[in-house]
Amino acid sequence: MVTTTVAWQLNTEVVSFDIFDTLLVRPYVTPSDMFMHMERACGIPGFYYARVNAENTARQKHPDQEDITLDQIYAEIAERFKSFQPTELEWERMVLRPNPLVLPLWRAAVESGKKIIITSDMYLPADFLADVLTQNGFGEYSHLYVSCEIGKTKSRGSLYKHIIDELNISPSVICHIGDNKHSDIGVAKQIGIQTIHIPRIVDKYLNTNHRAAAFYSQVSENLGASILTAMMARHQFSERNHDYWENLGYEYGGPAAYSFMRWVLKTAREKDINNILFVARDGYTLQRVFNTFGTDIHAHYVYAPRYLNLICRLDYRTDKSSVATAQQRTIINHYAAHNESFGRLVANTDFTRQTMADFLSANRDILAPLAAENFKKYQNYLKSMVGDDKQPAIIDSITENFSAQLLIDNALPDDTIPHGMYWYTIHNRDIVPPDQYSAFFNSSSYLPVRISHWPLMEFLLTSPEFPIEGIDNDGRPIYKQNISDEERHIRTVYPVVSDGMLSFANDVRELFGNRDIYLDYDTVICWLNEYINRPGRMDRKCMGTIKTATNPNNDSYASLFGTHISTGYVIRHPFKALRMAKNAVWRTPLQTLSVCLFDPIKINMRGLRMIKINIFPKLRENYANIKFSVGQKHEYSIILGKAS
Repeated sequence: MVTTTVAWQLNTEVVSFDIFDTLLVRPYVTPSDMFMHMERACGIPGFYYARVNAENTARQKHPDQEDITLDQIYAEIAERFKSFQPTELEWERMVLRPNPLVLPLWRAAVESGKKIIITSDMYLPADFLADVLTQNGFGEYSHLYVSCEIGKTKSRGSLYKHIIDELNISPSVICHIGDNKHSDIGVAKQIGIQTIHIPRIVDKYLNTNHRAAAFYSQVSENLGASILTAMMARHQFSERNHDYWENLGYEYGGPAAYSFMRWVLKTAREKDINNILFVARDGYTLQRVFNTFGTDIHAHYVYAPRYLNLICRLDYRTDKSSVATAQQRTIINHYAAHNESFGRLVANTDFTRQTMADFLSANRDILAPLAAENFKKYQNYLKSMVGDDKQPAIIDSITENFSAQLLIDNALPDDTIPHGMYWYTIHNRDIVPPDQYSAFFNSSSYLPVRISHWPLMEFLLTSPEFPIEGIDNDGRPIYKQNISDEERHIRTVYPVVSDGMLSFANDVRELFGNRDIYLDYDTVICWLNEYINRPGRMDRKCMGTIKTATNPNNDSYASLFGTHISTGYVIRHPFKALRMAKNAVWRTPLQTLSVCLFDPIKINMRGLRMIKINIFPKLRENYANIKFSVGQKHEYSIILGKAS
């Protein structure tokens, strides 16, 4: 690009720029998607098709004209849509932004002192385009040529000839820059004009980003996907500092948080909710994103970790699972460290002879008042936020435990009925939860999440804070002092991730104000799953450093996506190494080969009526799926790779 730029600086007198998809870009994959956005945001059903058809009709009705005007388009539209002509201009002004691919060329042209002209085949009025160009920093030009007003077009070559005649110059001293291979490049070259082709920014993005291309091929008819893809293209080629963690937040965390918070805002308005409690730590960035909407709903960041639920409510499991054991150990360790007499009891107990569950049960009369004291502090803490509001909302991402919402619900006055809003992650929505969960389960609102690797979402929805182990009398968090290296690393990179997520939300607001972009959660999950299923080299390198806590104590960690398994470990512990490789989401080629060799086939049968043979079931992709039937009652299939 630099070499080409130098060439036209030396050999030309006039630099000509196209406008749409060259100097200015819209945040849509297809320009007409703006009409669909107008239809939905303005509540005008049928506008999209009416507007597209009106333009086609106007062109057919005026075959003698090389181009048509916006007035002629709206003369052909149904009567109920005619009043939206000014609205269309408002939307164009609102969404048009500088093309980051062309900004260096524009600056070079200005600095060179060449004559700059603007040349566009467009139905929009020239005075409107002049205002929008100046508004976006493209005001340093001498002439603006717009086809609908001159009556000549680039596509037929007549507009170029008009410019040559008016400026009284040779075509060879003009360099025209544009995106359209026919009108901006082919026709201009035939006339003798030098050219620089700038591909549409969205096309370049989809041609160079395999994840984005795979995503958009699945959701190409989706308005939210069109906006998301166009915004990501502009971000990728922008002049921002492209730090990996900022990109991760902007490209993946940002859309997830924005979509969730749009749904929360819609639900809050439907339920007439005035106070929202964003549960730490998942709610840290969610609150930041929600605040970009600029609503009058009060957003509070509240601490309600599993740790507090355990020590305030003694709400632990009593079965023999590892989760139950971890919960029991958390309570014992906390009160042993904070109460001297209880600490002596713990020190004198042989837990090889007495289970922790039996110990807690036997000493509940000691623990209950200690827990009640902590619980009172927590009640005062919540009251300082919601006051006398009888219907606050609780925002969290949940699995099966409901610990945060149960803690908050029990700490609020009895006549307060909180409304939960959650990204729902229980796999079977028809599960009937235990009695203590049923009130939340039945009265709250849920977005089902079908992300293929939930720990990614947990990482995106964390906070820069270290884990907390209590709150003081003023409601301030008491942070854990002994912090692992794994936690320190996450807290180092996460502020950048969070800022990236906030940047996405701010860009949406800067482009569209408070208007929705209709980015539904199904589209976002499809987008996130492409990241999970198609990791690149930098993804493996950077995310390979992230290890997240697996228990309430935050003292046990596992790799978020995959594990580097040393050769020595494989030799010493071959079966453990194989199990680690099987559990990894992102495997190395050697790990994948090992897993496939040791787990080459899986067969599912229902007698002889249905047989499924899955070859290499641990592969991440589905490479073939052959099905055939024998009669009407017998079905057989052979699957190569992941079952589809």
